[in-house]
Amino acid sequence: MEVIWKHARALSVGDVQAALRDQGRPLSDSAVRAVLNNLAGKGRLAKTRQGKATYFQATATRGAFDAGVVATIVGSLKRNFGSEVIAELVDQLAVDEETLAEFERRIAQRRSELES
Repeated sequence: MEVIWKHARALSVGDVQAALRDQGRPLSDSAVRAVLNNLAGKGRLAKTRQGKATYFQATATRGAFDAGVVATIVGSLKRNFGSEVIAELVDQLAVDEETLAEFERRIAQRRSELES
């Protein structure tokens, strides 16, 4: 995914393989193809054919992907541990005035959305 996001365009298996090799991570064509197909099967990559080549492109930006991962984790924690998770997040993350202000801003924004 890092290679795909870095290039921000559709890449072939060979393109990804070459980028990984340049990073000192030589992998076989079949290994790269298998991972890319797996990611496409999970909906992380879009897969298109152009002639004999298959191209892969991210279905979400890195930021959107990261936000989805965080939402999944926090949602699971909230379902399983309830208010203890909220308390722990505040204790761990709201460690200075700037971060507390950000929490308060986001809570006010969410409260406004819920009242609409």
